Amino acid sequence: MGGLFLALALALPQAFHLFGLGSAFLPMFFPIILSGYLLSLKISLVVALVSPLLSALLTGMPPLYPPIAFVMMAEGVVLVAGPYFFYQKLKINLWLSLGLTILGERLVLLLSIIVISKWLRLPGVILGISSLIKGLPGLILIFMTIPPLVLKLRQKIETSPLLSQG
Repeated sequence: MGGLFLALALALPQAFHLFGLGSAFLPMFFPIILSGYLLSLKISLVVALVSPLLSALLTGMPPLYPPIAFVMMAEGVVLVAGPYFFYQKLKINLWLSLGLTILGERLVLLLSIIVISKWLRLPGVILGISSLIKGLPGLILIFMTIPPLVLKLRQKIETSPLLSQG
């Protein structure tokens, strides 16, 4: 299933970028987050780390310079580690685990933008805040779609003889 989530993480952004909506709706994050909820940590980390880099190499988006692809790799680590630990291991409520995960990802984004902007001699706080605001439509969509998808996919995985791990 890791390959499926990786393929989705490469394909979804292309569809959104056709309409100029990629950075607002965060399409790569949907399959990355789902992998954190549904797969092992090792496989979901591969999805999180490989998808931004592979997409950058194949399509130029996210760009390698400025290093947005690397920022997205760091965000991806949080987006899979959060659900894996909070939901799969600690059994924290799906909504709370998603909220904590997104909070962690937003902090990583803000800190990354501030550090990179100092390196590039740009106004870091302004760029960081604008990046946070620009992603709000995607965050709303994440909160609307990820919890029901996780519940439905988990049910399918548990009842499928091909997908169940037990």
